[in-house]
Amino acid sequence: MFDSLQIDPIAFTIPIGDGFPVYWYGIIVTLGIAIGAWWAGREIDRRKQNVDELYNGLILVVFAGYLFARLTYVLLDVLGGGGARYTSLLDVFNLRLGGVNILGGFIGAALVGIAYARWRKLKVWHYADVAGPAILIAQGIGRWGNFINQELYGPPTNSSWGILIDPRNRLPQYADFVAYPPDTRFHPTFFYESLWLLVGFALLVWLNGRYRDKWRPGTLMGLFLIWWGGGRAWIEFFRPDQPTIGAGPITYSMVTAVFLALVGVFLLLLRYEKITLSMRKPRRRRKVKPRAHRG
Repeated sequence: MFDSLQIDPIAFTIPIGDGFPVYWYGIIVTLGIAIGAWWAGREIDRRKQNVDELYNGLILVVFAGYLFARLTYVLLDVLGGGGARYTSLLDVFNLRLGGVNILGGFIGAALVGIAYARWRKLKVWHYADVAGPAILIAQGIGRWGNFINQELYGPPTNSSWGILIDPRNRLPQYADFVAYPPDTRFHPTFFYESLWLLVGFALLVWLNGRYRDKWRPGTLMGLFLIWWGGGRAWIEFFRPDQPTIGAGPITYSMVTAVFLALVGVFLLLLRYEKITLSMRKPRRRRKVKPRAHRG
């Protein structure tokens, strides 16, 4: 299905020094972010909020997201036994030497985004609502960069839509070419997740257009977290590259994804006042003794 689409990961090389390669992965991810930002800008304008504030905050959020995503990836890699590859602080922060973890990046970006919105006295829930679908479309497009890099694939499969993986890009557990010959096909996990994300984007955009004026701000973010977290949780069963908790099949990212989905449920209950965060005890009314009647 995807075999004829294999592309050189390097799009072009800038003639600086020994040459500075520009990868398709970076181009595709940037394209996804640009499309997500474009949609978010249009939607925040429809909500009569400040578009310039959105884009100013976006710069901070994107940088913070990649920083936290990289740090989360390194932490999980160390927990999975890959700590030896980080010999300096530069190795920890160098995105070209490894991957990122989008879930950790989202949590870091969300914290920075909330801090920025409060600092600028913005209506947080409106900006949160446009962020959800924007993330879905950005990541849904960005996952095709993983395909070009021949990463984010799953376990072996006999399915006709399985993909071939170049020997140098095999995970260690599939490097035995006797047990897994060169013509072994693997689940295209990147495609499963991309499809889930793009369908989620289309669904949330449709719901938003239909119920924008009826839903309370924050509803779209809650639905996004449920869709995104729930989808990532089942995708983790097709991610043999993720470190697991102990010897079982549960990964750290799976736990984080389920947590985010539950946060989405909690957020919806909170926004519609089904639950409250108030810790104050209700004030008890003082009983007024009836006056004695004087005749």
